[in-house]
Amino acid sequence: MDGRTDGEVMAASQGEAQHFAVIYERYFGQIYRYVARRIGTSAADDLTAEVFLRAFARRARFEPAAMTARPWLYGFAANIVADHLRQQRRRSRAYVHAIEPDPGPATTTAEVDDRFDATLLAPQVNRALDSLSAAERETFLLFAVGELSYAEVAAALHIPIGTVRSRIAKARAKMRELIHAYRQT
Repeated sequence: MDGRTDGEVMAASQGEAQHFAVIYERYFGQIYRYVARRIGTSAADDLTAEVFLRAFARRARFEPAAMTARPWLYGFAANIVADHLRQQRRRSRAYVHAIEPDPGPATTTAEVDDRFDATLLAPQVNRALDSLSAAERETFLLFAVGELSYAEVAAALHIPIGTVRSRIAKARAKMRELIHAYRQT
């Protein structure tokens, strides 16, 4: 295991590009899972590769004092996913739904009930997500799907942490309200 910080690795990659492979190895799995959960597995390989291609091309812009490249990479991923979704909407006029990985067979009655409820709610959740502003949706999904902290979301989107907190609070409230309204119809 390479004990260098991401900042040290990125600085080394300026002189010798092969050092960037360390960043790829450290974060490929996390970025891939985020992208796959947002757009599905069919295009996740290509889009994840695009994240690392952009990061490699822009590695000179990485702040060498940063301890982690994680938020920086998630910023690229968020933009690439957003671009992909815009292209999909233009082509098909339909929102591309996130596909959850198969969790395997349910082992208890409670798990079966939870999965059934989640399946029934999926269209309502997607409609609620679609009704959020693009900024709220991206902030919320980086937090909820990408599992980034508020500080990491702020770094990925280049916004103040207070804005992250506000957007997530608004998104949660809207989601709760809309899902409740959809359940009543």
